[in-house]
Amino acid sequence: MTHRAVAPVASLITILGAVLCSTSLVVAAVKTVVTPATTATNDPFAGCTVGAGTGLSYVRSEVEPFGTVNPSDALNMIAVFQQDRWSNGGAHGLAASVTGNGGKSWTVVPLPFSTCAADSPTDLQYERASDPWVSFGPGVPGNPKGATAYTVSLSFNQSPGKNGNTVGAAVSYDGGANWVHAQSLHGDAATGVALPVPDDNFQFFHDKESVTADPKLPGHAYAVWDVLIGPNMSVEADLHAAAFTDFTLFSKTEDFGQTWSPARVINTSSHPTGQNNQTIGNVIVVDPVSGTLYDFFDQIFSTGSNAGGNPNGVHGFNVAFQKSTDGGNEWTAAQIIAPLLSVGVADPNNVDPRTNKTPAPLRTGDIIPAPAIGPMGELYVVWQDSRFSGRDEIAISRSGDRGATWSTPKRVNTPTGQPAFAGTVAVSSNGTVGVTYYQLGSTSPGSMPTSYFIKEFPPSAVTSMAPGSIESVAATLVAGPFNMLDAPFAAGYFTGDYEALPTVGSNFVPIFVQGACGTSLTCRALTSVTPPANRTPTGNDSTDVYVGTGF
Repeated sequence: MTHRAVAPVASLITILGAVLCSTSLVVAAVKTVVTPATTATNDPFAGCTVGAGTGLSYVRSEVEPFGTVNPSDALNMIAVFQQDRWSNGGAHGLAASVTGNGGKSWTVVPLPFSTCAADSPTDLQYERASDPWVSFGPGVPGNPKGATAYTVSLSFNQSPGKNGNTVGAAVSYDGGANWVHAQSLHGDAATGVALPVPDDNFQFFHDKESVTADPKLPGHAYAVWDVLIGPNMSVEADLHAAAFTDFTLFSKTEDFGQTWSPARVINTSSHPTGQNNQTIGNVIVVDPVSGTLYDFFDQIFSTGSNAGGNPNGVHGFNVAFQKSTDGGNEWTAAQIIAPLLSVGVADPNNVDPRTNKTPAPLRTGDIIPAPAIGPMGELYVVWQDSRFSGRDEIAISRSGDRGATWSTPKRVNTPTGQPAFAGTVAVSSNGTVGVTYYQLGSTSPGSMPTSYFIKEFPPSAVTSMAPGSIESVAATLVAGPFNMLDAPFAAGYFTGDYEALPTVGSNFVPIFVQGACGTSLTCRALTSVTPPANRTPTGNDSTDVYVGTGF
């Protein structure tokens, strides 16, 4: 497939060394190539005009990918992503890039979650879609040797006077080429939570859904997300200025995605204390040994005391989890692992294009923890945290006793004096831990060099008493540097609240977004990122989804 030229991997290491020569960063030799899974010519929604006038649409920009590898065919991989990101929430739709030859070539197909996708069913005809997620599980109907891909969306309307929103689901039985059983999930009437939400109901908004296929039970998959409940909610509502409550919702399929159970509440720990408490970023991992489900999330306590679900008077953002040992029927109370002490990421040398004043904000996964589970049920979670240096970096904690206790958080990235963000963790078949993340280089006006790294290390490095046992591990450059100022602007320069890191045996498969033109600003999504800044979309192929194999 053709694509705008990207610097060879070998030269990227040389470039990075020049950019960061004044730091102590150690970079290992890159082991494999990275290929683009999208291009400037395969945007299925580029001609869609739905929602015109309700924000700035950065066509040909792909952001926020997630990905999965077929357990029955390691050459079959799927990366899902937001296509044509809007400045004020969501995208024209979600799409999937599919390969059957290990990444040598990719085919982009639209997912049926918005009006821009021609095959979306009536109950998913929404103006926008967001928060793509995908997970492969064993078996297809009538064939235990196949594999089913499950995908979900947050679909919603943004036009004035509209607040319709829902969580959508669809499945593929042919490796991602075709998607069927697309449907809006529905709420359990007993919960009193509307799903889907009618346009004229401004009380409910569903957010940050994910889906996880059961690795052992064919046909089983689990979806989880939170719903914000307020007196006058909208997509871009300022939650700190409005009174709201929040529930965590759960739905599952046991018939390969043909039907889903009514969504029901599984976490009310944020609710009894009163208003302005919530969860966000719920993600389930499944213990391959015991079948236990673990739901990880950010537990946010803004109000309340140590009574009514606010343990020990904890406030602010917290990395937390709950678990179910019976397939999601009953869940434990939330257990806090550690405070989440993100301060956000901003570049002091560039401007916010909304104000022409410094600093330039980046929108990152600053309040979204990312979990993983190992082959023997060992648990890991990473998140952005400022505890080590006062700037956001990547923290990790491990539990070897199924969540009863957790190790003291450690820094993953090698400190360079620059922030690291959007961490993702996975565990290979031999127990090796892998963590991917972005890290800024030294910036200057019009330049925000950003690189994507992976570190691989044994479990003992996480629990070691030596404070630098992980940060001293050599980082492998996956891709970059690229200019983050090429990215679309959505409350900050944006590549996604999360990226992905599936595994193939003992190897890791980084799936991520970077700028399409290296360190050049030729591909910028905005007309101007330097004063006088201009957020008008250029229509350039500013960002693409990339996939690395064999790491």
